[in-house]
This record gives sequence, C-alpha cells and structure tokens, in this order.
Amino acid sequence: MAFFHHANASRFSIQAQTEAATCMKNLSNWTPALAEIRTWPEYLPQPLRTLPGLAHKLGINQLFVKDESKRFGADVGSFKALGAPYAVYQILADEVFAKTGTRPSSAELRTPTYHDITKRVTVCVATDGNQGRGLAYGAQVFGCRCVDYIHSHVSEGRADKMKELGAVVIRVDGEYEASVSRAKEDARMNGWFFVSSTSWSDFDNDIPQHVMNAYMVVLEEAVSAIPMLDRITHVLVCGGVGSIAAAIFQGFYTRIRGNRLSNAPRFIVVEPCEADCLLQSAKAGEVRKSEGSLHTLMAGLACRAPSPAAWKVLHWLASDFVAVPDTVAVDGMKTLASSCEGDIPVVCGESSAASMGVLLASSTDPTVRKKLGLDANSQVLLFALEGATDPQIFASLVGTSPAAVFKAQERFAV
Repeated sequence: MAFFHHANASRFSIQAQTEAATCMKNLSNWTPALAEIRTWPEYLPQPLRTLPGLAHKLGINQLFVKDESKRFGADVGSFKALGAPYAVYQILADEVFAKTGTRPSSAELRTPTYHDITKRVTVCVATDGNQGRGLAYGAQVFGCRCVDYIHSHVSEGRADKMKELGAVVIRVDGEYEASVSRAKEDARMNGWFFVSSTSWSDFDNDIPQHVMNAYMVVLEEAVSAIPMLDRITHVLVCGGVGSIAAAIFQGFYTRIRGNRLSNAPRFIVVEPCEADCLLQSAKAGEVRKSEGSLHTLMAGLACRAPSPAAWKVLHWLASDFVAVPDTVAVDGMKTLASSCEGDIPVVCGESSAASMGVLLASSTDPTVRKKLGLDANSQVLLFALEGATDPQIFASLVGTSPAAVFKAQERFAV
C-alpha cells in the first residue's frame, strides 16, 4: 500500500497554540447549537458502533465507529446535514428579525408564518455532494431557496439527490475551487448567503461559526456513548479542507484538557494521495496546496487547499497526517459493510472510509502500525461521517446495496 505519513512535531507547541487561540475561542460556544438541534422533530442521536470482532482481528483492544449514515434519513445521511441547516435557520431568523423586530423560533420557521420573507432569501454553496444536500435539506425545511454549485467530477447521482431536495444545481467546469469562486461571486452579486465551514478569518464570521458549532453534535454524541473516554488512544477523521477534523479534535481536546496532555489520544487525519493538502501543509508548517490531480473516489475530500482557520487548529492538535490511495477507502467500505467477524455492519461512504482502510493496513503492515503507535492496548475511535452518498457507486464498490446493509443491521437490534 502507498502510505504517506507525517508526524506533527508542532503538536501542543506554544507557537501553534498561540496561532490557533483565536479560532479556538471563536469556536468555544457550541452549546446553544446542540440545544437547538436537539429540539428539531427529525433529530435522533446517531449510534456509536462497537466492533469487538474486528478489533480482535486488527490486534487492538477496542474499536468504536461513529455512524452518521442515517443522519436525518439515509437520503441525507451525512454529518453535513447538521451544519448547513443550522446555519440556514440562523440566517432566516436574522432576516425575519431585521424586517419584523421579532426573532422566530425554528418551529415557527417551519410554518408559513414568515414565508413571505424567507422565500426571498437564497443560500448557496460549492459542494462535492454532502454540503449541498445538507443545505438543500435546510432550505426545504425552513423555507428559502437553495443553489448548489458542483464541479466537473461530481457524480450525477449526487447532483440528482440535491435536485430532489429542491436545490438548483449549477455545474462549473474545473475543480472544487472553481465552484467555490463561482458560488462566492454569485452570492456577492445577488445578495445571497454563501454557507460553508471554510473560514479565511479565524471563524470570526457567523456562518462558519454556526456550521462548525452544529458539527459538535457528532462529537458530543460520540463521547457521551464511550464508556471510558480517557482510555481512547486514537481518533481518526478524514480530511478535506479540515473543518470537521478541527471541530472533532477541538471538542475532544476541550474534554481532556484538564488532564495531562501527554495522555491525549493520537489525533489522526486521513486524506487521498491525490488531494493531500493537509499533509502537505503539515510538512511545510504552513498552508499549502496539494499538487495532486484531485481525481479520487473520495469525492468529498477532493480539495486543493485547506480552510486556513481549520488548518491552525489542526497544526496545533493533530498528531499525524496520512495520505492513501483510493483502494484503501474501498477496503474500508467493504470491511465495514460486511458484518466482519460477527460485528454489526455499517454503511460508510467512500469519503469517510479511508480511516478504516488505514486500520486494516496496520494489521498486516508493521511499518504503518509502528508509525501510528497501534498495539494490543489501543482503543480507537473512527468517525464514519457519511453514508451511501451515491447508492449506485456504493453498490459498485462494495458489491451490495446500502439498503441490504441497513437490512442486515436489523439482526443486531436489541
């Protein structure tokens, strides 16, 4: 396996901490977002899967997998269904307040009461699929318009899902960054709201703050379900621009910072070889673009450059940066879906399965195992942050449909 690894010598350094301090402060108040989202009628905590059989096969002590495959339903099925809808709610509440002097609740925005105002609001985003689907879902629920910009490599299946949720979908020639530029410029010209977790200014802007704060639902659900949090030794999250990894690592650090940092888990970021902007940034000690082709099955991670603000958090908190080929993600998808070693099967999309693939590789490759510090005492937490974002692609890679995997889960119901 082609395995590229960089150990972050700046982790917990004073300089990296200083550079990340403003970001950490701006992201420290996520409690209101959690409280709000938990009131939504469609909210259900998503499961933390314990996979003891697979842990034994991998030669580790425990394996936990946070499963986001049914977040607000399998058709939405991603952690990004938290951030974008919460930001839409906040945007629309602000717009109603500006025009009426009354700040509506999210429940009121679900009714026609303020529809004359909200229907004139447009939110937009550049997306590989998950963010656009989450934004379209939020716009549908709270009553505004949505425009999703996709780049040339986004599958038709993912585009169709956004359209089914009511979004106008515009395909832009070029890479993800080209769709970002187009979306931001159209938003500027038309008075729309560009909804993204990417921050160029230390998360001091309301919309990235809202998105990131809502992501903390994932972290809080996971840590509340782990029996002994202080025994977790490794936390693995897939990369992209780095926002969700930064949110999860920040939340985990906030939980453990009263303890000795020497006992902190390894925080490991996993990326595609062809879109390794976080690893390249880690090697350089500053934001760098990937020189890869961006042609990867891990569509949600096909990013040329990191979020500058998220990078500051990762530079301080992440211990390891890993880049792997697409085959590693496919191996992870198959293993999680297969009810391996008698464990409950998990639907995990290609943009979040490489972490599982890395663990699989570590069980047969001593070099990978040593570099990541895995041994028989390791207790590992993986974040499976998306389900089958394109069911046809999932079935072609895994050899079975996501529906069949969900059906197989029923055998494990308590």
